[in-house]
Amino acid sequence: MEKKKKKIKEILNWAVSYLKERGVDSPRINAELIAEKIIGRSRISLYLEPDFLVEDEVLAKFEKEIKRRGRRVPVEYIVGEKHFMDLKLIVSPGVYIPRPETEILVEEALRILKKLKSPASILRVVDLGTGTGNIAISIAKKFQAIKIYTIDLSFKAIKVAKMNARLNRVEKKIDFLVGDLFSPLQGKKLEGKIDLIVSNPPYVDRKKLKELPPEVKKEPDFALNGGPGGLSFYKRIIPGSLIWLKNGGWLLLEIGYDQDKKVTQLLQSEKRLSLCRIVKDFNGNPRAIIVQKTS
Repeated sequence: MEKKKKKIKEILNWAVSYLKERGVDSPRINAELIAEKIIGRSRISLYLEPDFLVEDEVLAKFEKEIKRRGRRVPVEYIVGEKHFMDLKLIVSPGVYIPRPETEILVEEALRILKKLKSPASILRVVDLGTGTGNIAISIAKKFQAIKIYTIDLSFKAIKVAKMNARLNRVEKKIDFLVGDLFSPLQGKKLEGKIDLIVSNPPYVDRKKLKELPPEVKKEPDFALNGGPGGLSFYKRIIPGSLIWLKNGGWLLLEIGYDQDKKVTQLLQSEKRLSLCRIVKDFNGNPRAIIVQKTS
């Protein structure tokens, strides 16, 4: 029996309509990304060859994934990847999906590390809550003489981060550690030797978790829940950083759009940490706090 086939333009039109009816933002982009993954043709070819025929077996897989997206499963989990800065990263359910706002944090880290760079020494960086490894890998690609300690409480996240480091050929520059914040650094004799600590910690107020978009609720709770006021992790990271940073070392933190004053107040209680600046995101909201340890 001859296999049934449908034109790709018909398939896409159905998918866009299906997603739109279910309140999915940017339904056409979502449909194209899923088609690119399942059908195996570039997004450009979807327009250049609208009459391309898709076999029934492939169509069934495509429809299945479109329906998952209709149930608000993040498109990144469906296609299994996410682009971050100049990286292509593997993403899987159970691991936090990188956001464009975090690129601001990385850019600030790169700017500082370039100034610290010295032919005679290796830069040491700690990435707390690494997730997919997007921050650590972005930094590792820019420096030859660097050692990054990436830490996450999730074994699954560390597994994904390792795969992404190998994919981007920087795995030899990174140590992958499972544990709670700074605890995996114990016994490594790194006290007072770290040049820069960077973190995009969970910072959603636990009372507001129910208000998050359906897609975000599909991501792991531990990567989102920042406790009361979203401040639980800052209350631990800020004083803890003093143990590991060298004098003159840097602490970079991503924050929620309305948390700059609260996090600044936490910093004021630590006399050896000096607030240098607050960096705004693309929408003009406070997004990154840059802090230096004084001698």
